[in-house]
Amino acid sequence: MGYKLGINTLGMHGQGGPLDALPYRKIALVCEGGGQRGIFTAGILDTFLKQDFFPFQLMIGTSAGAQNVSAYACGQHGYARDVITRLTTSREFFNPMRFIRGGHLIDLDWLLDTTAQSCPLDLEQARRRLEGRELLLCACRSDDFRPVYFRVQQDDWLGAIKASSAVPLFYRRGAVLNGVTYLDGGVRDAIPVREAWQRGADLIVVIRTTPAGVMEPPPWRLRMQGALAKSRFRDWVALFESHEQSYVDTQKFIENPPGNLRIVEIAPRRPLRSRIVGSSAGELDSDYRRGTLCARHFLNKVAPYLQQVDPR
Repeated sequence: MGYKLGINTLGMHGQGGPLDALPYRKIALVCEGGGQRGIFTAGILDTFLKQDFFPFQLMIGTSAGAQNVSAYACGQHGYARDVITRLTTSREFFNPMRFIRGGHLIDLDWLLDTTAQSCPLDLEQARRRLEGRELLLCACRSDDFRPVYFRVQQDDWLGAIKASSAVPLFYRRGAVLNGVTYLDGGVRDAIPVREAWQRGADLIVVIRTTPAGVMEPPPWRLRMQGALAKSRFRDWVALFESHEQSYVDTQKFIENPPGNLRIVEIAPRRPLRSRIVGSSAGELDSDYRRGTLCARHFLNKVAPYLQQVDPR
């Protein structure tokens, strides 16, 4: 069986005995979503960029993870941090009163239009950096809830980010791409480790925005499901339940990797201070710094043991 190694701000934990080497034929990076909690991921990936650490042959991101891994692929240090702290805290993006009146709680159209105009992704640089690598963004079809993995070198990159981030109910109508309506990829594959493994990765670095091993749904989600069950949105309860089961299955996969698969988790030891939406500047800054600490620990204690072997 494979094994899992965990990295957090206070050290390492995991299975598999002493860390002598981490050989791999194909290494993947998987980034979990989590809304504004993605600021933790931004801290990690900014530190990777600062140290020119870019060994990944396959990268997969879901929701906020899709936005973060896109900035990483583009080589844009500070991009995700700026978008989260400056734009997702704006009332133009997050507006509970608009939601009460029948609009979106989060306005992805405004967010992506604003970023495209004021701080666009450097897609040309990304294409150079991605040569010989693969970047996938996970979304979920709204008709059958099947996960879909957009390959950004071929698909509409910004459209894929929007599809991956269309949180059910928060962004009411879902995101339409090529005539198909999509929901947030976290609905069915919040942490796409199994997809990375099925695509040939034998070493996966997973960036989490929740403490490793946490499988119980947070209280706010249970309250939302209870409220939905008594409302006109009760059909969404099955969607949330599907998400919970998928998340539990993924956690079990991470805890017991199959075959020779090795998984390295980078995760906060305690819950982050930031939330999906509505976080303060201080909370976001604190979690960004926690991400940088985790990244430094990984680069000092784990990265030196990475060892690519002949893929034949």
